[in-house]
Amino acid sequence: MKDLSIVIFTVLLTTAFFSCSEEKKEESISNPQAEIKFEVVDSIKVDVLEPLAVLDYLPSKGLYLMKELRKGNIFIVNGEGEIIENQDIGGEGPNQIQMVSEGRFFGDSGYIFKEFSATMDYNLYDLDFQKTRKFKGTMQEMMAMFIFNNRQTFSVYENGGDYFLFGEEFNSFSKATIDYDEIGADFYNKANMGFIYDLGQDSVQFVNTYPNDWAAKKNQTWMGVSYPYLAFDPSSKMVASLPISGDHLGIYTLKGNDLVYEKSVELTHPEREGFEAKEDTNPMVYPGFYDVKIFGEYLLVQFITAMPEDIFNGFKAQGENYWQDPAFGEATKTYRKRKFIVVKDGIQIGIVNELPRIGDIYFGLPNGTLIVKAADGEVERDYNLFYKIRLVEEN
Repeated sequence: MKDLSIVIFTVLLTTAFFSCSEEKKEESISNPQAEIKFEVVDSIKVDVLEPLAVLDYLPSKGLYLMKELRKGNIFIVNGEGEIIENQDIGGEGPNQIQMVSEGRFFGDSGYIFKEFSATMDYNLYDLDFQKTRKFKGTMQEMMAMFIFNNRQTFSVYENGGDYFLFGEEFNSFSKATIDYDEIGADFYNKANMGFIYDLGQDSVQFVNTYPNDWAAKKNQTWMGVSYPYLAFDPSSKMVASLPISGDHLGIYTLKGNDLVYEKSVELTHPEREGFEAKEDTNPMVYPGFYDVKIFGEYLLVQFITAMPEDIFNGFKAQGENYWQDPAFGEATKTYRKRKFIVVKDGIQIGIVNELPRIGDIYFGLPNGTLIVKAADGEVERDYNLFYKIRLVEEN
């Protein structure tokens, strides 16, 4: 009986402990719109006059993979900004690609680059930048074209000693087989815009990345294609899916070669309240999402605030070339601002209205750091200056 009493006491104590922990957790997120701050903790300056983009980071060696914008000039850079290697793979030679689009480290053994072409193929290189293999692209039919400077549409991961690619493919379907004009919101069930590419077997599996709890899919309400942007963490195998419209972020786990849906996060921000996404809504008057980054335990969701509809309609009334009006450019600067939402452990923990440095967010590192490219007009703008920023609460 004494032993049973000890067990009961232990259970009660454990229950009380977890209850208190849950209460504290709820207290800490009682205001998901609480403003939180980032701060600059370091910077990297690369002494190259042409603008560079950060493609990837290799934690095992502390190296960055960079390339010149719109060119095939590749740089391997260390944490101090020193150029370790520089190779121009743009061209028509046997070890070149006519137009280099994106790139990643291929573990410790080389690099893989996505080409900008009719087929969007992937090209595998060894450490000496010798092309060793070419993989057919994942595009099925050209439906949409997006060109990103500050985000990659695929990642490399290892499973059981084999290498795979995981990524987003907006052109993964043919309108002849999936016609959203005919099926409406059922499109969200049938269009698989994520892919798992088994490089060893040279086979591609397409997966659905519209979150199950995303309102448009759950309620079967058509609001346009609303392409889902993806972010992937190769170490934890976590995947985040962010449809352009609506208010939900989907969280998945890549288990083996299966994408398992875990939950959705409802995203809120004062400057997104009162807006309803519809098929014919102009992006200028809707605060649409445009990127999600994973940095350590956190996710950073980005959106652009809306221009008031009456002001936008006033410009449109001028004619189809309204966007050339300098006043329209000024109005865009005034109303279209980048804002951010921070998520941790599947919960929104706050919002960020302004970063400590103006610029594009290129990459998130496993240690909770974000890499921000200094915007034109910053100090030392003739160089490639990248800031490292972290949440203040992590210091």
